[in-house]
Amino acid sequence: MGFLEAVHEAEVDLFRAMNLAGTNDPLDFAMLLFTFVGISYVVVLICIPLWLRGRKDAAFDVVILVILATLAAEALKLIVDRSRPSLELDNVRTIVSASGPSFPSAHATRAFAVACLICIVEPRKYGLTALLFALFISVSRVYLGVHWPTDVLAGAVLGVVIAIVLEKYAKRSAGYQSLRKRTVGIFSRARP
Repeated sequence: MGFLEAVHEAEVDLFRAMNLAGTNDPLDFAMLLFTFVGISYVVVLICIPLWLRGRKDAAFDVVILVILATLAAEALKLIVDRSRPSLELDNVRTIVSASGPSFPSAHATRAFAVACLICIVEPRKYGLTALLFALFISVSRVYLGVHWPTDVLAGAVLGVVIAIVLEKYAKRSAGYQSLRKRTVGIFSRARP
């Protein structure tokens, strides 16, 4: 057996150990909640409180980060075109559906991108909590049977890289700072 075959076999074993959807109602509910939070927590739990606390520049950065992370993950999915576990293995437990390619996990990419940015901006206050949320969101994707473990690992790495690059770019780019200032100004003046 070659190295890549051994790695794939180990990943299948890890996937099988983590894919427990439908085996425990409270855990199923928790994993579904983390998957759902992975889609919407950025806006509800992060951007709105940042905006309301007057951290409008940070809220803008989070929105841009999520857009970049999503675009990068989706582009890589099209390039790699990896099948989801349920299409390659028998008896995969799923209680949610997912379509399209599997690698990398966009949930993990977004979650770790935001968690990394939070660790950079407010490490003492919210860093550990953000990382735990990102970890649970990522694990939920394997538990629910829609991603391979390496999908979420790659998504986590991609998200961290994008967050670091954006944070450095945001500090150095006058163009980005100008765009942020104009956009925040427009939304600050907007009345519901």
